[in-house]
Amino acid sequence: MTKTHRLDLLKNSISYFREAVSYAQQDTAETSQWKFAILHVVQAMELAFKERLRRVHPVFIYESIDKSDKTVSLRVAITRLRNPAIGNITITDSDKIKIEKAYDLRSQLTHFEFDHSHEHIELKFAEIFSFMIFFYRSQLELETSEFIDENQHNNVIQLVNARKELLERAQQHVATLENETVWICPECSEVTFIVSEQQCCFCHRKEAIVDCPTCGAENFEHDLIDISNAFDWAIDEGRVTVENFGMEEVCCPECVADTKQTIEDIKRSQYDEDMAMDEYYYQKGK
Repeated sequence: MTKTHRLDLLKNSISYFREAVSYAQQDTAETSQWKFAILHVVQAMELAFKERLRRVHPVFIYESIDKSDKTVSLRVAITRLRNPAIGNITITDSDKIKIEKAYDLRSQLTHFEFDHSHEHIELKFAEIFSFMIFFYRSQLELETSEFIDENQHNNVIQLVNARKELLERAQQHVATLENETVWICPECSEVTFIVSEQQCCFCHRKEAIVDCPTCGAENFEHDLIDISNAFDWAIDEGRVTVENFGMEEVCCPECVADTKQTIEDIKRSQYDEDMAMDEYYYQKGK
């Protein structure tokens, strides 16, 4: 039974990987081709992770060690593989981010409207393809010929090399900039997001840079956190009122704890004042 399961995981992973490569090596700019390439390569990666966990112990491929009705998600698989007590595999934080972004991209392709360009998907494919070559060889002890033929390998390597060349050019461009702030891009995870241009010069992701209303520090717009749940909300005769204690609805991650503490301090102070006034009028009425 165990042998059959092993063959299912590994053979299916290789099958999906070969399908992904088949789509990727086609000389076309059709987004649909790259859509299937990323769908298949991420599926291949998820199955390969489960196979590696199975080799540690079959129970680790399941979400709960007490139940065998659902296997682990890709994110849980990464966590277990990196755990020194389980997989003890070195997967860098940078690779982890790229893997999770590819996984999220697959979810978008499958479940939501999709508007990414083929260049964007090609970039993600190149990242995962490179990682999987390493993973198959070093972690599943496969020869290259066991999961991809030589011609396919050479064709896709050209894509990986193209990505490397583009990254080098972007990094060279960044190096020529003076008095510019450059951040890690939330899309490609490279230090190529030029703040003043509000765009990455490598993957071309655009995002607004906004000031935190509390401390004034610049942040990616998506990084600001909604703290309105700390306000006092009330409904009176169908009309919604809110006491925000002089605070904005969002702030940067660095300010969240202090801002919420300030609100709690204000609430406590107001409560103490109300109690003092109630006591004052109570004593006065005696």
